[in-house]
Amino acid sequence: MGFFKKVKDGLLGTDGTGGGSGQQGVITAQELVDQAFEHFKMRLNDSSTDMSLLFPTSMIIYLNPEDYNARKQEFPARANDIKKKCMKEVRTQISGNPEWQDYIPHSKYWKIQFVEFKPECVISSDTDTHFSVEKGHVMIVSDLYANDLGESIGDSASSGGRVVTTVHNIKGTTSLQNLAINPDAFKDVTILGQNCFRIEFLRSDLADTTKNNKQSAPLHTQTPPASNNYDIATGVYNGNTSKQSNSTPKKVAAELQIWDSYFLVNGQKADKYIIESEKLQIAGPNANASTDGAELLKIDDDSIMNPHLNIRYDNTNQRYLISAVGDTKLNTRILERNADNWSELPNNSTILLNGDIQLNFTLKNV
Repeated sequence: MGFFKKVKDGLLGTDGTGGGSGQQGVITAQELVDQAFEHFKMRLNDSSTDMSLLFPTSMIIYLNPEDYNARKQEFPARANDIKKKCMKEVRTQISGNPEWQDYIPHSKYWKIQFVEFKPECVISSDTDTHFSVEKGHVMIVSDLYANDLGESIGDSASSGGRVVTTVHNIKGTTSLQNLAINPDAFKDVTILGQNCFRIEFLRSDLADTTKNNKQSAPLHTQTPPASNNYDIATGVYNGNTSKQSNSTPKKVAAELQIWDSYFLVNGQKADKYIIESEKLQIAGPNANASTDGAELLKIDDDSIMNPHLNIRYDNTNQRYLISAVGDTKLNTRILERNADNWSELPNNSTILLNGDIQLNFTLKNV
């Protein structure tokens, strides 16, 4: 069955159960999430095998104009809801298949776009076929990966227009800057426009399936040799490199855990690193020394700058601070690349380097 035949027959669309149950028959928030979720499950079952797990992380969700206008201010929350519900299903699927226990996300992030599907819109194909989206229903076109190329398709498909079936970046003209949105409420969601959202694919999304699996928690299998400072059982390197003694150990201040790479300490690889100094500088594998007397922590990846970011402890206010030199996101917020511009580093923060290497920052014994 061809792709556009699937669209026409509803395989990529709705479940055909009738109009929405909201006011005047418009789609409710729950119906919107549920219909997107049913599409996700269908694609997951279609794309996965007993050896590998695949599912769509890019969705264009077409809505009837009445539904679109009724729900448009909710889109950031609905995009996040869809991602959360889909990841709950992924965790369930992984827990039930031993071949998927070491699953590594195939996509770096989710991308979800909502489009107003006006009357007489056309899906691009060899032969133009006209469609309409009934009130209370959605039509969804999805891909395994998000596409970063091309122009925006805008927030609506104009009457008689040709619908592009790829999620694209949204221009600033459709931004939500005029709305007083609290970014802390959607800290994992990057708002690309009033109808398009990117949601980071964090390893913590899989926490329920890996919390009891020591091997798959960091998703690394290589175990470095033992040393005075490295604990093989826990994979933690203690940043205090002074000679060990029988004295009472220092109180642990904070811990960094790395995904998609390793820390390099004295020629050894580690997944976790305990911060005990007041200044820490993170750099690439070829860094020779830190500046300003800071403790140096190397990452085994040539894309990391020398230095890439700085972390320090503010004794006065008893908090950690971070500044970026290289490409860095803190809890999905892009940090200014300025070593002198310090931002607070909260407990349980996620730091993303070059859009690829994830660090988790956790306070200890506080």
